[in-house]
Amino acid sequence: MLHPLLIVLTALLVVATGSAFSAEPSKELSHHIDGKFRNPHLPADFQPSFIAFLKARLFDDLTWPDDPENYREYWQPANLEKIHNPDFNKAQATLIGHSTVLLQYQGMNILTDPIFSQRSSFSQSLGPKRYTPPALSIDQLPHINIIVISHNHFDHLDVDSVKALTSSSFIKNINGTQPLWLVPLGLKKWFAQYGITNIQEMDWWQSVEVGNVTVQAQPSQHWSRRGLFDTNESLWASWAFTWPESEGNDQFTAWFGGDTAYNPYQFKEIGEVLGQVDLAMIPIGAYEPRWFMKAQHVNPLDAVEIFKDINAKSAFGIHWNTFVLTAEPIDEPPRALERALQKNGLNAEQFQAMDIGKTWLQQ
Repeated sequence: MLHPLLIVLTALLVVATGSAFSAEPSKELSHHIDGKFRNPHLPADFQPSFIAFLKARLFDDLTWPDDPENYREYWQPANLEKIHNPDFNKAQATLIGHSTVLLQYQGMNILTDPIFSQRSSFSQSLGPKRYTPPALSIDQLPHINIIVISHNHFDHLDVDSVKALTSSSFIKNINGTQPLWLVPLGLKKWFAQYGITNIQEMDWWQSVEVGNVTVQAQPSQHWSRRGLFDTNESLWASWAFTWPESEGNDQFTAWFGGDTAYNPYQFKEIGEVLGQVDLAMIPIGAYEPRWFMKAQHVNPLDAVEIFKDINAKSAFGIHWNTFVLTAEPIDEPPRALERALQKNGLNAEQFQAMDIGKTWLQQ
């Protein structure tokens, strides 16, 4: 049985209300509003609700899972030999845990939403506790060129991990250079308080070239908050990474979904812009009960719709098997993904619920 204080803390961290999509897509709809940000395909008055989450958490008929101890299903330690000696001409991506992925291709090492801490919270004494460890430690990472952040929720922007990744000891261990942080609008000031200056804020559809890869911030449907009074003061985003065609290699594009709900507009637009996605990293967990999670988190059926909309060739699931944030059983996402794939005439070779620690390899 979870302690009531932990329930309240979880509510503060993951609250949201359900809502329908706007009736028609419109290029005129803006995600900027009165100095803050909004979802163009949700009603203008959409706001996350602490009361709604707390009510569901305490009084809903669903059985919420307790934190398991030493859970190792769908988990394996990362293959450090493979990570530190990648094939230059083959892309690879290692799921470290939750939405933390190490993407590697042609000498570039890209880290997404790094969280290596034991809790997804403002405190390492309270809040949702990690039940599967990271597949590797920060000290075991290779040199990191780029770190992208999808939004500022505690399970995606972890202060202790940020500090460790910019510490003098970590920088010394790699090659003496700071990684470049790419973040949605409104987050640069948060990083500034920790002395991080090698950072670039980006709006949806803005791009930056870093070495041989073009990184573009793209839309997602989510929200932001770290305190009681900063709702939607910073943006949320998905990210695309494109390496151009080179001698002996076709163009390669990877897409990181971060944390998002589904709508029938934004992801089709992403698919139109990118043309084809060779690897998609799509959330598949933290989705029940649907009556209020639908507006901010996809379930596996929604994830398959994203897979189709963005024209993905291959994908694996992220945002699951790490923290108990919502009501579905912790081992339900892979089963639900299998059913969703079957319903759409797809298979696990195309979209897999990959073990934490496993490395996806370009074929």
